[in-house]
Amino acid sequence: MPIEITHAGPENIPNTGFPEGRVSGANNPAEPPLQHRPHAFALMHGDGGAKVAYGQLVWRIDAIDIHFGSTSDVVEEVGQDAIAAFNVKIPTIDSSTGEPMDRTVPNTYNQLDGYGDVYLYWTTALSEEDMADRVDACWVQVGGTPAEAELAAVTTGSSGFHRFHPYTDTAEDHRVGTYRVKLGTVDEDELVKQDHASDVYWSTVLLERTGGSS
Repeated sequence: MPIEITHAGPENIPNTGFPEGRVSGANNPAEPPLQHRPHAFALMHGDGGAKVAYGQLVWRIDAIDIHFGSTSDVVEEVGQDAIAAFNVKIPTIDSSTGEPMDRTVPNTYNQLDGYGDVYLYWTTALSEEDMADRVDACWVQVGGTPAEAELAAVTTGSSGFHRFHPYTDTAEDHRVGTYRVKLGTVDEDELVKQDHASDVYWSTVLLERTGGSS
């Protein structure tokens, strides 16, 4: 008597290649992609250069106000501006005037111009009246010059000093600064080195000074 054999059907070959932004614990090719993002500023190899996932610069600037007497160096009043909420700046690609990062979900990686060290840069414009404009540019690029244009220090004294007000003689280097954070390194045919794997937070306190000697 012949033995009946049930056919196994087509072979279920595991899918080992997934598009950007997709994972599968079961490795089942019929499973739909997850709606998610990789971690902020995740790096990978792209077409002729590094690629970077969406990330944000989250920042806030607080101020302390000190008022000196008109005839002495005695501090008469000390106050502080309201503690503001965080602001969010979406980086642009390759330069301060580039295209904004794609923040859709599922995430697509943003192509950068070349391989090498990848940095997030941002610049300040503290005399802007609108708080949201006091970080006026933010971008991701490969390489670039070191961020040496830090906001200048404030010397000890009692003379008036105002970073935020546009109609004073406070020097530009007290108002305009350039900063950067190294996100990692993507070199051709080498493993990616990820140095920073979250949104970038920048929170600082600045000094305002009124009264006293001129």
